[in-house]
Amino acid sequence: MLIIGLSGNSGKCSSDLEEEAPVIAEAISPYAIDQGANACADRIRADDVYDLLLARLNKVRARLIPADLVKNLSLSAARLAPAFLLLACINCGGGETTEPSVATTLAANSSTSVIGVAGAVVAPPPSVIVKDQNGSPMGGATVTFAVVSGGGSVSEATVTTNASGIATVGSWTLGPVTGANVLNATSGTLNGVAFTATSTAGAAASLARNAGDNQTGAAGSVVAIPPSVLVKDANGNPKSDVSVTFAVVSGGGSITGATAVTNAAGVAIVGSWTLGNSPGVNSLSATVTGLPSVTFIAGASSNFCTVRSTHTFGTSSSGTISSNDCQFSDGSFVDFYTTSVPQAGAYLFRESAVFDTYLLLAMPDGTTIGENDDELETGTNSGIKALLPAGNYLLSPGTFAPGVTGDYTISSTTAPTDVANCEQVFVVKNITTMQNIATTDCNLANAAATPIYSDGYFIFLTAGTPITINMTSTALDSFLQLVRLDGLVMAENDNIDATTKDSRITFTVTQTNYYAIFTRSVPTTAVGAYTLTIQ
Repeated sequence: MLIIGLSGNSGKCSSDLEEEAPVIAEAISPYAIDQGANACADRIRADDVYDLLLARLNKVRARLIPADLVKNLSLSAARLAPAFLLLACINCGGGETTEPSVATTLAANSSTSVIGVAGAVVAPPPSVIVKDQNGSPMGGATVTFAVVSGGGSVSEATVTTNASGIATVGSWTLGPVTGANVLNATSGTLNGVAFTATSTAGAAASLARNAGDNQTGAAGSVVAIPPSVLVKDANGNPKSDVSVTFAVVSGGGSITGATAVTNAAGVAIVGSWTLGNSPGVNSLSATVTGLPSVTFIAGASSNFCTVRSTHTFGTSSSGTISSNDCQFSDGSFVDFYTTSVPQAGAYLFRESAVFDTYLLLAMPDGTTIGENDDELETGTNSGIKALLPAGNYLLSPGTFAPGVTGDYTISSTTAPTDVANCEQVFVVKNITTMQNIATTDCNLANAAATPIYSDGYFIFLTAGTPITINMTSTALDSFLQLVRLDGLVMAENDNIDATTKDSRITFTVTQTNYYAIFTRSVPTTAVGAYTLTIQ
C-alpha cells in the first residue's frame, strides 16, 4: 500500500513519505481507502491523521520500533499540517485496462410475429437490440432491415443503434396480397432476426356480381343459381366477414336469406330468389354499407315455359311459336323439347323457319351446352354441332328477335366426328374424341405470321366447376389452351412433365361463361392425329 504526501497545496501525489517514514507507511496503509483506478485518495485532515497514527503506533511499536526510540518519537498535528496532508492511495495512477465493446448478439426488441393489413404499414415498426461481449446494450452498431418475402417495402432500411442498443426500422409496408410477409434484420456477421407479419384484407373497397345474373325462369319459380356477390379490398384481396343485404327491386318476387356475410373467398350468397308471378323482368339488389350497390336481372317467363313434347332423335318435329309461349327477358319466344342421344358421339341439331331463328341446347337441368342464331353467314336458320355423351338433353327452338311468332321445324342427326375447317363445335365434360389437326383447321396466327393450326371447342362452365383436359398424341408434341370468351387465357400447357409430350390442363372455373379449348402442336405448323378427353 502506497502512502502519498501532498506537499502544501500542490495537489500532487508523492511516494516520498513511504521512503522516509516506513513506520508511518506501515501504520497508515491498512486504513487506506480504495477510490478506484484513477483516484489517488480521499483527503484526511491532519488532526485525524495524528489520532490515526497514534492509535496504530501504540499497537505495533513493540514490533516495529525499539522502545528507546519510541519515547523520542513525537508526532503532532501541528508539525504534520504544514508539511503534508496525507492521502491513502490504492492503485494510484493505474488500474485495470477497459477492453473495447464488441457487438456480440443481435436479438428482437419487438414481437417477431404480428398481424397486419395487406398494403399497410406495420405498427409498431420492428426493432432489434445489439449487445456487447459483456451483455450490455451497445450503441453505434449498424443494423440493416430487408424484405425477404411478401412483396412489401421498408423505409430507413439501414439504422444505427441508439445508446440503449436499439435499432428500429423506419417503416415496414406489407405487400398488397394477403398472406405471410418476412423482414430480416442483420448486423455484420451476427445471426439475423426474422420478423413475420401475416396480412389480412383491408377494408371493403369493391362490390361486384359473382354469379346468378341474367337468368330466366318460369314466373313464380326459384332461379337456378342464387345470386352472389364478391367483396374485395383496395388491393383486390377477397374480404371476408362483410355483411351484404339483398333486396327485391322489381318484378314482385321474394327472397330468403336477405342478409348474408362474405366467406373466406369474399363471396356472399342470397338464400334463394323466387321470381314474381307475372312474366317480365325481375331485379334484385345487393348492398354493402359505403359501397355502390349491384343489381341482378332475371326474366320471368310465362308458365307455358314447360316441356311440351318429346323430340325423337333422328327425326324432324314441327311446332309453332305463339304469343302464349315461354318468353325470354328480351321479349323473344321459345319452346322446349326433350331428346335423347343413344351413345357418345357428334350430333347436329337444326331449326328452320321463315323468321330469324334461335336454337338452344341444354342439359336437363337447364345448364347451357350451346346456342346459335345463324348456322351460315348468309342464312337465318340455326344449327348446333355438339360432341355429347349418351343421355337426355333439352332442345329449345325460338326466335332471335322479340315479339316474333310463326311456324318452325327442328331436326337432329349424327354428324362427322372430326372437327374440321374451323367449324363451331360445342362440348361438355365426360367426353373422349379422336381428332386431327390439319392445315384446313383454324389458324390462330396473324395473316403474315407463321401459321398456328388448331381445333377449337366451346364449353359452357359455371363458377366453381373443376375441369381437367387431356390431349395425347403419338404424332404431335401437343399443346393445350383454355381461353375465356373475352379472350383471356385462363390456362395453357405444353407437356405434362419431362417424360411426355402430352398436355394437360386442370382448372377450377372462377366465372360462369363460355370457354374455348384450343388444341395445337409444337411446332405450330405440325399436323396429325390426337385424342382429346374432357373430365
